Amino acid sequence: MAVKARRIWRARLLRGLEWTLARSPAALRDSLLDGAAGLARFTRYEQRTLANLERVYGTELDLDARRQLARDVRRHAALQVGNWLELSRIRSDQRSSGEWIERRVRLDASFERLERERRAGRGLLIVTAHLGDWELLCARLARAGFPGAVVGYQRRNDPASAFLPRMRRAYGVQTLDQSEPPRRALEILQRGEVLGLVTDLAVVRLRGEVLPFLGQPAWTIRAPAALARASGLPLMPVRCVRERGTGDFVLSVEEGLALDPALPPGERISDLLRRQNEVFGCWIRAAPEQWAWHQERWKPAPPLPRLDLILDRP
Repeated sequence: MAVKARRIWRARLLRGLEWTLARSPAALRDSLLDGAAGLARFTRYEQRTLANLERVYGTELDLDARRQLARDVRRHAALQVGNWLELSRIRSDQRSSGEWIERRVRLDASFERLERERRAGRGLLIVTAHLGDWELLCARLARAGFPGAVVGYQRRNDPASAFLPRMRRAYGVQTLDQSEPPRRALEILQRGEVLGLVTDLAVVRLRGEVLPFLGQPAWTIRAPAALARASGLPLMPVRCVRERGTGDFVLSVEEGLALDPALPPGERISDLLRRQNEVFGCWIRAAPEQWAWHQERWKPAPPLPRLDLILDRP
């Protein structure tokens, strides 16, 4: 299939912006990105953000408060783009080129939970949300000596989708496509490495089920729980969230979430996913301006069973 012309031009525009902004002084780059965040309020993403905020908060927040929160969401997204441009410039063969990551992301005391799992000689099955900066999270783990890969979706015939895998390679993390055989993911874990999944959004092309998310029924992919069952590992919820006041990021780790053997086998996966969603919900309510409210999180459940893709087979 021929690559559509608009995708080619979008990829060229992205590369041009990447090249220009990554080489601009930080103050100028951040100012331009903040200006772009202001213009984003005229897009459909702003309307979706406001609709999602109303869905979750209802009368808890009035319209002015929701608009202010939507503005903060846009400004945080601009900050993320700046971080990602910096990540894309790292030289994988020069450890010193990423030293700023360690200064910007602090590991709190809960990081010992990951160290404990590593001392046990096991792989790490990490789940996180589109909160804070999940790419900085991956990069910081790599800097701390936790090699591995993340599972991501790469659009076919879309050159622009190559940006994220290329950026991750720069800071030392590989991208495993969702269409890869599940054994590839298991091999990473069996080597004692990290496998990261961002599992808070509605991916209706993957098998899932409707479970509560921020108090609303939402399509939740089964992949993380299915992989936990196949590997015998717990889900390790990890977040990297910007600290109010300092502007630095803090990486923190929750206690692992394991399948409950006391439940009937048919209920274990749903129970694990429900607990994962509860953790994500607590994170988001604690820092709502740092979550991706512009995403279609509450899409209708698909009418037909989804294809079995990576990590998704029973």
